[in-house]
Amino acid sequence: RVRTPWWRVPYLRPADLFLTYMNADTPRLTTNRAQAHHLNSVHGVYLRGDLRQLGMNLLPLASLNSVTLLGAETVGRAYGGGMLKIEPREADVLPVPSPELVRHNAEQLRRVRPTVAARLRQGRLLDAVALVDDVLLTATATMTERALRAVRRDHASLTARR
Repeated sequence: RVRTPWWRVPYLRPADLFLTYMNADTPRLTTNRAQAHHLNSVHGVYLRGDLRQLGMNLLPLASLNSVTLLGAETVGRAYGGGMLKIEPREADVLPVPSPELVRHNAEQLRRVRPTVAARLRQGRLLDAVALVDDVLLTATATMTERALRAVRRDHASLTARR
């Protein structure tokens, strides 16, 4: 689409979430509680009204799971220097936990949030992901241990190719 005038950036309402799209490890969702406007350094994510509160509160945490990480590697584009880029149409097909799964495990997710945040601050992404996996995938029997190991192995393999 062509803007008129071409140099004027459209004014959009503040997004519910931001999605990083140039990533050294994996795309991250973050809640936009400040209602800041975004231009082009992150993608804006707009949630359906009935899912807005749940999504803003827990989707950034719930999306830190092995299935979503593997999905990012398969839908994203690998660039030189190990960069993984996610475009909006690619983000649309990123596998994230269903609202039902997140809602059903909301309390357990809230319980692990401080530990997940600590692991991320320490640069221990995969340890943080393992905590979310335990809540959403293992404890719920959504995925067997064997299947989860295969997903993690495939993620490691695809990440190594970058």
